[in-house]
Amino acid sequence: MTLGCPGEGTVTAVPSRGRPWGPPSASRPGPGRGSSESPSCPGPRPPGNGGSSPQTPGGAGRMEEEEEAAAAAAEPGAGRLGRCAARGLGVPAERWERWASGGAAGPLLRDFLAGAAGPALLAWRGPAGELALGPPPPPPAAARSKVLFFLRPPGAGPGELLCGDLPADALQHFAALVEEVIVPILTNQKNHQGWPQVVSQDIIRHVHSLKSTVFMVVGQVKGKTLLPLPAGLEGIEDVELENEKSLELIDKSLVHATESAIIDWSYQIQRALKKESSEPLLQGNNPNPKVELEFWKNRCDDLECIYNQLRTRKVRNMMEVLERVKSSYVPAFKSMLMDVEAALTEARDIHLHLTPLKRHLEDIERVEFSEVKPFLVPLLHVVCLIWVTSKHYNVPVRIVVLLQEICNLLIQQALVYLSPEDLLKGEMEESLGKVQMVLGILNMFKGAFEERREKLHTYYEPGQEVRKWDFHAMMVFARLDSFLKRLEMVKDLLETALDLMKLEKIEFSGIKGKALGQQVLDMYEEFQEAYKVFAERTYDCLELTNTEFEQDAFDFQQKVEDIDRRLGTVFIQAFNDASDLEHAFKLLDMFGSLLERPVIAADAADKYSVLIGMFNSALDHARLIYSRHIQAERELGSPPVHKNMPPVAGALGWARELRARIQVPFGHFRHITHLCLDSAERRRVVEKYEEMIQLLDRYQEKLYEDWSQTVSEKSQYNLTQPLIRRDPETKLITVNFDPQSSPKACLQNRED
Repeated sequence: MTLGCPGEGTVTAVPSRGRPWGPPSASRPGPGRGSSESPSCPGPRPPGNGGSSPQTPGGAGRMEEEEEAAAAAAEPGAGRLGRCAARGLGVPAERWERWASGGAAGPLLRDFLAGAAGPALLAWRGPAGELALGPPPPPPAAARSKVLFFLRPPGAGPGELLCGDLPADALQHFAALVEEVIVPILTNQKNHQGWPQVVSQDIIRHVHSLKSTVFMVVGQVKGKTLLPLPAGLEGIEDVELENEKSLELIDKSLVHATESAIIDWSYQIQRALKKESSEPLLQGNNPNPKVELEFWKNRCDDLECIYNQLRTRKVRNMMEVLERVKSSYVPAFKSMLMDVEAALTEARDIHLHLTPLKRHLEDIERVEFSEVKPFLVPLLHVVCLIWVTSKHYNVPVRIVVLLQEICNLLIQQALVYLSPEDLLKGEMEESLGKVQMVLGILNMFKGAFEERREKLHTYYEPGQEVRKWDFHAMMVFARLDSFLKRLEMVKDLLETALDLMKLEKIEFSGIKGKALGQQVLDMYEEFQEAYKVFAERTYDCLELTNTEFEQDAFDFQQKVEDIDRRLGTVFIQAFNDASDLEHAFKLLDMFGSLLERPVIAADAADKYSVLIGMFNSALDHARLIYSRHIQAERELGSPPVHKNMPPVAGALGWARELRARIQVPFGHFRHITHLCLDSAERRRVVEKYEEMIQLLDRYQEKLYEDWSQTVSEKSQYNLTQPLIRRDPETKLITVNFDPQSSPKACLQNRED
């Protein structure tokens, strides 16, 4: 006897000779011609068929059966199990024996046959054809193609094992069993002979209740609302409703059953109508927009299924009968039908308008998150069009759900891009770059949302009523803001780690340099020990419910604040030990971004005024050098220059050197972000610097103008002079170059 639906797995039950039939879901292996086989094995052979096998003609089949019977008698347990498994799974018996005798399968089989294991054992073939053995439950359908079960009933020996198929879809198999076996047997009046009428009716009622329940459960698994019809409606389609005599023949119990069915249908339909796409969000899940699209598609299909069921010939005849008998349930049914029609119209409209979102969502999922920015504005553009054109989706509660799910999608893609488990374990620069990238994209999305909100009126036609997004942005970005806050925490953590990594390379000069360097090295080792905690953890640092990371981050920040206070003290000591402005600026460059840390910046703030004072003194000294140079030029008649330098070129070189002497420190000042140049003292220093630069500019311009006025005339005269001349007193030969055109040089050569 084979039970099941077309296309579904079946269970074969084969009776052994001289034994009653076993359960429908199992077969009892027994010796002889009537031995049980798996569903893939040949079926039972009725006696008197000439001994021929369905697969081996004539006497060959009988010889095969006799050999199997002899083997079964010699090995009552393992042999039967092996033959059933080999035939059921479609593998050669030798392969099964080799596989079952070695590895982990051998002990498992022996324990099962000896009764030391559980009462059930499963055997199956994987996708690649490999054999597998194990206790229940069965593996997922994707991991196997067929499953056999071996069952030992209580008190059964090795030769009384049950074997059979496990169907791929157990629910469909059970529904077919109820529909095709249980209901026909238990509702057959011939089987009720000798039963009291009350018992017979009660059994029929329970059987139909079971049938209806299984029918509804099958529909729920498929995502459909199936409406079970009441019992006794088999011929209602053929009833001639215009014939009054036909109506008189209708049993009153059928009217009562129909009214009860309407009550049950109303509960089912109300459950279907009350479903909302926001339920996953309210349950604490984080669905993405594809869940929204799938919800409305399934809702549309489900409502169409309900509507089609309510418009079948049987149901229409049922309602006609109820109208003829003036049942009070007719208005309730009509109202229910109108609700279904309205909900179906709404679902069709929403499904139609949400469909264009699918391509944009697939684009976002397809690319890496760092490349997702160009797709965000078009996505919001489609959302705005949905709001304007859909008749049923332009309500805040629904658009907020969609926007929340879009935020969930961006968070989901960001997590894939960041790999939270390794974010604090890899390269800090790379991790920080990724975090900053994600922060920029998510904040850009929030900005694009606000921009679309403000320009929403541009999507409407002239004269059309404008419906604004008047809901608070917090309703959309609650989870996204929490995620951004966590990202900021991770970003601060990585920036702190990168700052403190510089401690390894800090070296000081001066009297206290060695002692200060050792203190900084100790701080670096403390930082390494504190940061190592994150590398050893296995949690997801971006999981918003993860309080363990928050506690670790808080402890780390406490240790970092202590290191910052000590670093501030070290900086002050090193600054006080700096001998001049150049060493002070080298110290600032060495600390770099560490000086932006709040604790260190507070300690170093007082030193910037000292630095300005040092620069002010440098400007005063430069002004003094300039004044002395001008005075010497007046006294000597020409500017004092370096040795072997012409007067004009030497003076210009001196001016450039003095300019560089004040420009280099001032350049350092301009690149120090912590230094505010708005105080009166600092403005005076800037004015003094600019005044000094103007003095040097005027001095250089005057030198050039004086030189350019006479250079042509002197050049023409000098070209007429010999290149060398002899000094009449010293008798030395010298180069006859003009001092303003070339450096002095002498060629000494005594006369013989």
